[in-house]
Amino acid sequence: MAALSQQNKNKNKKPVKKRKPPAASIKSLEYDLFGRYLGDQDSLSNTIELWDGIPKYFVAKQAQDRQRDDKGRLSVLEHAFQYKGVNCNVVIQPASIRQKDGSYKDYYPSAGEEMVEDVIRKIFTDQAYAHHDPQNTESWVRFSLQMIKKELAGRKKTRSVDQIKQSIEILSRSVISFYVKGEEVYTNPILADLTRVTRKDYIDDPTGHWMARLPALISKSVNELSYRQYNYALMFSLKSQLSRWLHKRLSHNYVNAGLSSPYEILLSSVIRDSGMLPHQRMNDRVKAFEATIDELVAKRILTQQSKRKEERRGKGNKIDDILFSLCADPAFIKDVKAANARKKHAVELSGFTNEKNEF
Repeated sequence: MAALSQQNKNKNKKPVKKRKPPAASIKSLEYDLFGRYLGDQDSLSNTIELWDGIPKYFVAKQAQDRQRDDKGRLSVLEHAFQYKGVNCNVVIQPASIRQKDGSYKDYYPSAGEEMVEDVIRKIFTDQAYAHHDPQNTESWVRFSLQMIKKELAGRKKTRSVDQIKQSIEILSRSVISFYVKGEEVYTNPILADLTRVTRKDYIDDPTGHWMARLPALISKSVNELSYRQYNYALMFSLKSQLSRWLHKRLSHNYVNAGLSSPYEILLSSVIRDSGMLPHQRMNDRVKAFEATIDELVAKRILTQQSKRKEERRGKGNKIDDILFSLCADPAFIKDVKAANARKKHAVELSGFTNEKNEF
């Protein structure tokens, strides 16, 4: 990770005119298929191919507290990762949030914001709260603070209304820039063009709806069927953020999950692509990742046969990297087979056969 000059990143930026959602819902097969699951509708959601591959939520709140200067400011953050073997970078401009005393404090999006985004994406699959324009590659969602609070509480991830409101502010004010081979290809807030409910409006009507535009990379995925069904309820039952990250990654990439086909992953890839193992010592990183594997075993996502397959050592016989072999539990294999069947059915209905290369 590297800090960039915030002044340089903001230089020559012109104000962007706020966009408005379509006046009426637009019927589209692409959106209908996105919200049509094979299985229990309440327990399922979608992983988004490229969007979920960009690490955005990896700096813990405690780490942010240590990184702020005496004025509450954070540096613009850069993190290198790979997507489908291609070298990429994400640059995160922190959100500046006004505090009760009138001062401002910067925040990177972190685990709490990730869960709120997951809930908003789930709400988006309900046609009563969504607009998707396939021609302009735009997706809009309506939601209330109470809807998010109720959903999180139902998943045993309780958040207060004030915490949820702050997460929405962070999602709408932090800017994500995505680079491929050094070239900027995407820049936007996580939630764009946010229409807020004021405090007075909220007191008068706690169910008042907010409106936001979802990232264009999500809309693109809806149009191109580059998403996959996954067990949303199971993901929310996981305690560790890294466990939730690994479950999503396996759900999207482990399409041939079976008892005889383990999923192999290097610890260095987990460190690079999740950003969630900031420990300095290799032993601490290994323990944290093995604790993640243990949690996935306990939740019947992986089996106890998941283990270290190969230790790669360097100078002084020091461990430089570890290859892990992860074995799918029959319950997870069942989820993957349902996701495969749902994807096949969606392709057949849409006639979409061209798997596009994002780059």
